Amino acid sequence: MNNKLQRFGRALANNWGLKLLALLLAALSFFAIRGATSFEERYDVPVEVKVEPGIAILDQNPRTVEVAVRGSREDLARLDETDIRAVVRCKASDPAGSERVHIRSRDIEGVRGARIERIRPNIVMLTFDREAEKEVPVVKPKTVGQPLIGKAELSYEPKTVRIRGPMRRLTIDEVYTEPVDVSGRIESFTREVRVLPPGDTWVSRIEPSRVTVQVNITARTVERTWDAVPVLALVRPGGAYRVDIEPPAVTVTVKGRAEIVETLAADAIQVYANIPEVDLNATYELPVTVHLPAGVDLQGTAEPPTVKVTLRRR
Repeated sequence: MNNKLQRFGRALANNWGLKLLALLLAALSFFAIRGATSFEERYDVPVEVKVEPGIAILDQNPRTVEVAVRGSREDLARLDETDIRAVVRCKASDPAGSERVHIRSRDIEGVRGARIERIRPNIVMLTFDREAEKEVPVVKPKTVGQPLIGKAELSYEPKTVRIRGPMRRLTIDEVYTEPVDVSGRIESFTREVRVLPPGDTWVSRIEPSRVTVQVNITARTVERTWDAVPVLALVRPGGAYRVDIEPPAVTVTVKGRAEIVETLAADAIQVYANIPEVDLNATYELPVTVHLPAGVDLQGTAEPPTVKVTLRRR
């Protein structure tokens, strides 16, 4: 035994400096790795409870728990708080009963590359009721913001949804949806929006969970009137005629999108009477045509709509 101790002592004393350095490096590596993975984040996450068919949750306390997650800075940066949740399953089969359920680390979903340090509280108290179903109308979705031009008009389908939840809590008469953002829109579009769970009623299911909204962007139209717009005659070229027009000017009303009509200049409007044939000293009653700038969606009318045109030799 003494020989073994002596040999161990000699082996330990041999190159003792290198052995001590290796021990120090191992210790430094251990604490460096531990330090690199010792970052902690806390998340307030929802608790989802899976129940047997025919049973609904009447009361749940708590609805959220605090989950402390530990890992490296990179691992924690990759986590998305909206993906983290606690999912537990209860074994209750009596719709009039209650249950106390423990939340364990394996019940936490959405945590990858990190470890669960603690859960507070780690117990959820549940009270049950019989599950019931009800059909309720969907309130017309609201809009957020304003279109760049015009106004937004909404239509949506379906108009009703079926909800399931505890019998004693299904007292609601309507449900709402997420709002539709129409900020800066210039064209009509279609959007699916989520039906929002109604408050504290503990609705377990909404079918369908989304409605389709058709948003029609309708431009604001206005009318603008110009008085004493002269009427021009369109005749065959080359003739030496004098054209008398009665009345010589008309009133023009232009209707269209507000942002176009309000910037329309008077010299951009022209009124013509087209003379198809030449018969000297004859008087024609001809319709007048309002010509507006090309490429714009405008409508123009003249008052009176016709004029009397007489051709005379110069």
